[in-house]
This record gives sequence, structure tokens and C-alpha cells, in this order.
Amino acid sequence: MMKINLNCLFPVAALIILIYTLSNQLFDVPPLGKILNPFIGVIQNDQDKYLNDNYLKENNLGLSDSVSVFFDQAKVPHIYAKNIEDLYFSQGYVTAILRLWQMDFTSYVSAGRLSEIFNGENYLQYDRNQRRMGMLEAAKRSLFLIEKNPETKKILSAYTRGVNAYIKRLNYRTLPFEYKFLNYTPEPWSNLKSVLIMKLMGNTLSGYEKDMDMSRLMLILGEKKFNLLYPDFHSNITPMVDYSKRKPRSVFNAAKRPAYLNFSFISSISSKPKVLFNRKLGSNSWVISGKKTKSGLPILASDPHLNFALPCVWLQMQLSAPGLDVYGVSIPGTPSIIIGFNKNIAWGITNGADDVKDWYKLQVNGDYKTYKLGDKMVKLDSRIEEIKRKGQKSFFDTIYSSKHGPIVNDNRFFSQRELIDYAMKWELATPSNEFLTFIHINKAKNYREYKESLKYFSCPIQNFTFACNDGTIAVNHQGNMAIKYNSQGRFILDGSTDSSLNTKYIPLDSLPQQVNPKCNYLVSANQHPTDSNYPYYYNGYYSENRANQISKMLAEESKFDINKVEKIQLDNTNSFAVVALPIILKKIDKSNLNANQKHLYDLMKSWDCSYNFNSEIPKMFEWWWSNIKNLTWDELTKYPFPLVNPDDYILLNLIETDPTNIFFDKLNTSKKEIASNIIFEAFIKASNDYFKLKNKGNVKWGNLNRVNFLHLTKIPAFSKLNIPCAGYPEAINAISNSWGPSWRMVVQLGNVPTAYGIYPGGQSGNVGSKYYDNFINDWGHGKYYHLNFYPSIGEARAGAKNTLLLK
Repeated sequence: MMKINLNCLFPVAALIILIYTLSNQLFDVPPLGKILNPFIGVIQNDQDKYLNDNYLKENNLGLSDSVSVFFDQAKVPHIYAKNIEDLYFSQGYVTAILRLWQMDFTSYVSAGRLSEIFNGENYLQYDRNQRRMGMLEAAKRSLFLIEKNPETKKILSAYTRGVNAYIKRLNYRTLPFEYKFLNYTPEPWSNLKSVLIMKLMGNTLSGYEKDMDMSRLMLILGEKKFNLLYPDFHSNITPMVDYSKRKPRSVFNAAKRPAYLNFSFISSISSKPKVLFNRKLGSNSWVISGKKTKSGLPILASDPHLNFALPCVWLQMQLSAPGLDVYGVSIPGTPSIIIGFNKNIAWGITNGADDVKDWYKLQVNGDYKTYKLGDKMVKLDSRIEEIKRKGQKSFFDTIYSSKHGPIVNDNRFFSQRELIDYAMKWELATPSNEFLTFIHINKAKNYREYKESLKYFSCPIQNFTFACNDGTIAVNHQGNMAIKYNSQGRFILDGSTDSSLNTKYIPLDSLPQQVNPKCNYLVSANQHPTDSNYPYYYNGYYSENRANQISKMLAEESKFDINKVEKIQLDNTNSFAVVALPIILKKIDKSNLNANQKHLYDLMKSWDCSYNFNSEIPKMFEWWWSNIKNLTWDELTKYPFPLVNPDDYILLNLIETDPTNIFFDKLNTSKKEIASNIIFEAFIKASNDYFKLKNKGNVKWGNLNRVNFLHLTKIPAFSKLNIPCAGYPEAINAISNSWGPSWRMVVQLGNVPTAYGIYPGGQSGNVGSKYYDNFINDWGHGKYYHLNFYPSIGEARAGAKNTLLLK
């Protein structure tokens, strides 16, 4: 008879008791017993059976026919279905396998529901702001429109059924780790959740505005100085679409101060507002005609710049069914491919950067019952939003709306004090069906079909680049562009009238667009979509440096191949520094420098303006130029509220053409400074800081430019932090510490497309998976992976490392 070893029994018993004791949540601490349980807890989250098992079969899913899913070496799923409905069902199912918690959590973020997951007043404040901006309401209104379209409703509903089919198969053991850690479970997926995710992306790309800043600057500076420092256009731009040969129009005249605008009209609150949106988020995409490539075939490049996150914002896949065969990246939680290619076309997307959000100053009655409109007091609409809270009673928030839009900030709640009782008009709130654009683009075979697909895309305004294997290349600035009078939307608007409410849009055929230009390439990089000859007024927050550099590099070469295009994507040159450095160096009297400063001066003179990993000069230039800006624009810091500085090119133009301008004269000094004085003082200060940094160790840019890939919960253990990288926000390789190229793709069309790409992350959203962040190091070193676009199911089967059969 076997004798039981009691010495072994006690530790096992103790473990069982510990697990039992800790399997209930105490206060805000997750139920550690369940998490640590070896049979159902976190240890089960490193299994990755879908990505490791050679062959899996799952039955009774509700499909009309079988679907084959082949995972290649990079764990990219290639989904082959026999009909469209099963294809999108399977896309939902596979996306849930790989990214369920990410897509679910993102829908909570968008809807303003974080208080259901986390305790804390900050989460309630966030949720209230989201509801007041109307994110949930906008998604509901768009869903109503979307489901009127039979094609979209069928595809979106199939995707939802696929996600729910996977959710139904889960138990605690197989739950994604974040659900265990945060102690909640996934609710059923819905079509609304998919719309919320699309709205959140629109929010990220169209939320930026500076109406209050521009209003204050107009009042402080007056019309002449305002137009000098903040013009709609300056001379250092490379517009996406060239209208220079058209008859000049007068819609972009100098801005006039609106008659109603004075300091008693706008808020004088001096608190520093929260920066809720990043104006630098953008992207690069360009397309080269076969007339400029070695193969004679078009090449398209695309690298959207978004916030770095884990799991990655994108998910690679191939979707194949009768009439559809497409490869690219999707947004987890939404059907179809967003950026990618099929057998006939390729397309990329960049942010249009147009201003589509306006603020209206209202005259509101103290009890929020009415507001003034014309010569009458008109009733404010209201709705009550229930915000559910974890472990607490629901919070009920009353939100008021005028004809202009919702009042986001009032006397009971404000995220921006200076905008209390202002109504927000945001194009994102207009019902739209962007899904249909991507559903149709995915199967488009030529420019006509692609162009027809774009008409459904409304907001955010985006630039679509296009290439076709028939040789056509094109670019389209697409979305709802309101017809505006000169400077409309740059300043706070008067909400006591409806005369400034936009009611019409620029016709589709008049939106900025170009096909097959004589130069044989097109560039989109968040720059001005047109020059000032465009016949309609618009305004926005455009970035010119990357477009200038891409255009320069494309113009200099006549025969491109994929390798050369990849090198352009990875170019670290700051094109502004290329222009600025010779100008400001000339303003320095070298005889006034000491030996070390002279040596540094010479190093800067020979610098190629690249922010490469081993470059030692970038930090010096950054400090020098920042000091020049701070010393020049000190007049803008004397007010009780923060103001935005003019564009760097405006300052550079003043240095070159008007060096005695009054803005170079520092406040609080008896001496009258000019540009050269400012530049010299800025150099000395920057060089002192530079030498201090160099004495401490390493001034190589790669060691200073550290990148963080934060998990969506911001928990460091699930993140990848402090990664040294080359690149610079204003370079083509636009890497900052928290955002940058979220997907690099280069496609050469032909009988079978040849494509390469990579994103910083991995295919899996499972924090315990080796495929969670396995692309990041290669991405940081500028490597690309071959994208396996399989023209047939037989080739996909032959290339598969894992197979999943859905019955």
C-alpha cells in the first residue's frame, strides 16, 4: 500500500486554503486566489493554443459553410470563406480570439463607461466628458443610419455574431488576463460597439482645435500682426494637390476681427486648459507611378502615425471570399481592412488635419432652461445620461444642447473652464457610414470603383492615396468639408445667432483631388491639401516638414524600387533644420565663442540634419531652436492664459527678412535686441546645457529618444518601456516617445502584389503570449516583413504554420 507523504500534503492544503480565501475581491484588489490558481488563473494565459497548435477544429458556430483560417509564420490569419457573411463572421471570431479585451475595452473608452471597470473620481470625470461631447449619442445616431443600409447591416451583424460566438465559448480559465486582473467579464458584443470604435478613431484624428487661442491672439495682436504671425498659408509648403495654375481666388484673404469679438465676449479665465488632443498625430502616404519605378509598376507606401499602445492599434489579416480578396490591417472591433491592398489596387490613409470642431458662445439663462437666439429666448434641449459605477450607485448627468450643439462645460462640470456655457459643433456628431467606404474599397478593381467608395466617408476628413495595376495613381482629400466664409471657424463664434452655422458642404467633385500628375508621384503627409488658389475657404492644423522632405526625395530619383521606398519611410532628416540651420548659423559671430563653443559650431555646420541613432547634434539643435522661440515669443507669455506660438517657418522668415522686428526685442531689458542677439544668446544657453549633458555621458540621439509602448491600462508590467530609437516627430520616420509609425507598408502592384510591412506590437493581445510584442525590436531597427498575400487557398494552406477550421 502506498504511503501518503504528509510533509507534501500540508503545502498543498495551505495552497488550497489560500486560493479559497483570496478568490473574492477585497476592496479594489483583484481576487488574487483565482488569478494565482494554476488551473484557471493567469498561468493559463500563456497557452496560446490558437497560435501554437498545428490544427484546430471548432464546430457549431452558426456558419452556413466551413471556413478555413491559416496562420502564417508571423501569426497573420488568412481567412477563406465561401460567402461574404461567413467571411465577416469569421473575421469577428478570429479578431476576438486575438484581441477581445482590447476591442471591448476600447468601446468602453469611447462610450464613456470606464467607471464600470475602475473606481475613482477621475474615471467619472472622463466618462462625463465623453458623454457631454456626445460620443455615445453620435455612435447611436450613426448606427441608425448604418443599419438602414442592407449591405452594411448584414456585414456588421455577421461580424458581431462572430465575436459573440467566441465570447460564448469562454470560461474563467480562458478569459483574457485583463478581465481576471480587473475582475469583470466581457458583455455581449453589439453593432454599436463597432461604431463606437470607429468614432473613437475619428475623435483622435479630428478633436484638435485652437478657437479660444486664436480669438485671444486676434484681440491681443490686432489684425496686422495676427495675419503676419498666423496666416492661413506661408511660403514653405508643398500642397497635396497643386492648384497653382488655376485662376487665383480671393477666399483666403487676411483674417478680420469679427465684429462681436472682444475681451468681454470671451472668457478671461487664466487656468491652463488640459491638452486633450495631439495635433501632431498624422501619417505619411505617397504613391509613385510606374513611370518612375524600375519595374514599371506603381508603388504605394503608407505609415499612419498614431499613439503607441499594447496591444497594437492594428491587426494584420487577409480576407478572402467570392468577389473579395484583400490583405492589410484592420482596427480590432470593426469589419474589413482599413489600409491595405488587393489583387488590383492598394491604398493608404493620412489625417486630413482640417478643423471640423467649432465653439459657440451662448447666452444661457441661469437655470439652463433657455438661451438667446436672435431676439428670442429659445428652450435648451436636455437629456439625462446614466453613468454606471463599479460598486457604487449610478451617477446621473444632465446634458444641455442648443441648436449649435451640446454644452460640454457648464457650472456643474467643466473639463475646460474657459469654455463654460459654450456649445460645441463637431462634424463627428453628424451620422455617417464610413464602414461602407472600406467594405467597397476592399473589393474595388479600379479608380472608378475606388472613387465611388469614398463618397460614404464623412468624418474625420482623411487623405486617401491610391494605386492601381493599370497604372493609375491618385490622391483624394475626403470628408465633409463645410462651405465657410473667410476665417470662419478660426475664432470663437457667436451663438446668439445661427448665421454662422454651416449647412452646406463642398461638392464631392470639388474636394481636393488629383489623378496621374505629370511629376508621376503624389504625396500626403498632413500638409495643406491645396495652395491658396483653391476656390473654397478651409482651415486646419497642418504639418509641412514631412511632405517637403518626401517630395524632395521623390523628385531627386527616377527609378524606384521597394528597397528605395522603404529607405524613404525610414528617413530621419528634419527638413526644417535643413532650411533653418544655415540661416541661424550665419547670425552667429564666431569670434565671440570660446574654443568648445567654436568646435560645437563647426559640428553643427557639418551636421546632415538627421536624427539617426548615433547622431550627437540633434539635441543641441532642439535646445537651440527652442531657446530662440522662447526668447522671441516672450511677449506671448505675459498674459494670464497660455497662447500658441506661430509656426516655425514664420519665425525663420522673420529672422531672414525682418531681423529688427519688435518681437526680437526682449521684455524687461533696456537694450533693444535684434534677431542676431536672440540667436547668439540662445546658442550660448543651449551649448551650456549640451556640454553638461555630454559630461554626464551620452548625447547620442538614440539614447535620448526613448519610446514607450503603454498597455491600455497604463500598467508598466504589461507595457514595453524606455526603448531607444532613431527618428523624430518632424522627420519622415516620425517617432516620438509616445506616438509614431503604427504600421509601415510598402506595396508594388502587378499580377500578384509584392508587399512588405511591420507594426510595433504583435498579433496577439494576450500579455502572456510571445506574439504580444515580438515585432517591436525589428520595427525599431527598421526591418520589414514580407506580407504573404496568398492568391489561392492552396497556397495559403501550403504556407500555413497553424490551421483553424471553423464549421
